[in-house]
Amino acid sequence: IGYDITIFEKLPVAGGLMRSNIPAFRLPQKILQGEIDMILGMGNVEVRYDSPITSMKALLGQGFDAIFVGSGAARGKNLEIPGRYESDRIHIGIDWLESVAFGHIDRIGEKVLIIGVGNTAMDCCRTSCRLGGKDIKVMARKPRGYFKASPWELEDAEEEKVEILVNHEPTRFVLENGKLVGMEFQRYESKQEKGKLVQTPLDKVILPADDVILAIGQEA
Repeated sequence: IGYDITIFEKLPVAGGLMRSNIPAFRLPQKILQGEIDMILGMGNVEVRYDSPITSMKALLGQGFDAIFVGSGAARGKNLEIPGRYESDRIHIGIDWLESVAFGHIDRIGEKVLIIGVGNTAMDCCRTSCRLGGKDIKVMARKPRGYFKASPWELEDAEEEKVEILVNHEPTRFVLENGKLVGMEFQRYESKQEKGKLVQTPLDKVILPADDVILAIGQEA
């Protein structure tokens, strides 16, 4: 409708989470760039890359007629359990995917645990397959009917020999001499009672891990 547009982009390229979090094997960079170029070619658009906004007050003082904030939910949720900050082999899912996308990470350990079972978790486990992971497990707190990942995402992951374990709640990271060696989980028995999920604690188990990737959700 005729406005001149200025886009402030934190990253050196446009695309947001589509660029940094969706692996190229799912969304080829050429296709994404083509879509971006089409949008930027619609009118008088200036993109200022490497330009994070640190002060809304300062931005408001620049004389724009209107400001739209479309920063998304780009902060991965953390898991505050014992051992969380004692190893550098524990990763936040969307940060880890971004590091892979921009070439900062190009390998991972053979034994990988993915905590969470949404679409980000599926991207993490399938990316792990491509970076050297051999024994990759996705850990779910609830049964399959409660998964947030799209059915086709689950199917693609399982086709790549990723194991999905249900009814496992993480309780602590296991370290030996400062090195991450695994993770402890509370196992549950799940059943439906009067339309509600009831989970009864069973035992605790420790699963080995060289790396753990947290994909338990995102927030703004």
